[in-house]
Amino acid sequence: KESFAKRTAAHQPLDAAARRSIVALLFLFVPVSLFWGIYEQQGNTIVLWASEFTDRRLFGWDIPVTWFQALNPFMIFAFTPFIVSLWRRQGAREPSTVVKMAIGCFLASLAYLLLVAAALLSGDGQASWLWLFAYFVVLTVGELYLSPTSLSLVTKVAPLHLLSMMMGVWLGTSFIGGFLAGYLGTFWSSMTKGHFFLMLALISAMAGITIALLIRPLRAVLRD
Repeated sequence: KESFAKRTAAHQPLDAAARRSIVALLFLFVPVSLFWGIYEQQGNTIVLWASEFTDRRLFGWDIPVTWFQALNPFMIFAFTPFIVSLWRRQGAREPSTVVKMAIGCFLASLAYLLLVAAALLSGDGQASWLWLFAYFVVLTVGELYLSPTSLSLVTKVAPLHLLSMMMGVWLGTSFIGGFLAGYLGTFWSSMTKGHFFLMLALISAMAGITIALLIRPLRAVLRD
């Protein structure tokens, strides 16, 4: 009986609420894709920044570039309990899921503004590795505000019988973001490093503003 009920539900037409939920997620698809486009620079142009434009000396020893690539995965594990604890302590003041997503984009923008400052202060020479470390700290917190919360949002609002498909569609934000990251990386050689990082910061800020503008219109639809 349960299996029959599931098959019946799967063939039922979408009601108005389900259609609104799908449209709401599609509206959020674009700014989240922009976020991943700038986030994935850490495996692209950020490697070049670490290799060529970062003073990696520490007590007479050069920090390997590959160590910086390990910072983000490590910080995800290290920071997650603290971020979750912060949200719990906020109680009724805890931001909604969509607000967290906007915050994540703004934090990513701030991360690239740090590199703008590093590039300007170094005159496109070699900046201290501490700037790059701070970049990864802020970027990782931004990821924790956007990535798991956005996946949770899909599970909450997508029609149950379309949940797997909508989750696949949502993971397409990473797919589009990967292509965008490659395209943005083509500007690395033709721009000053300060201008390049400023471009990334503005793209992420634009994504955050877009999500923020959608908070009120989508509040009733997303119910979160």
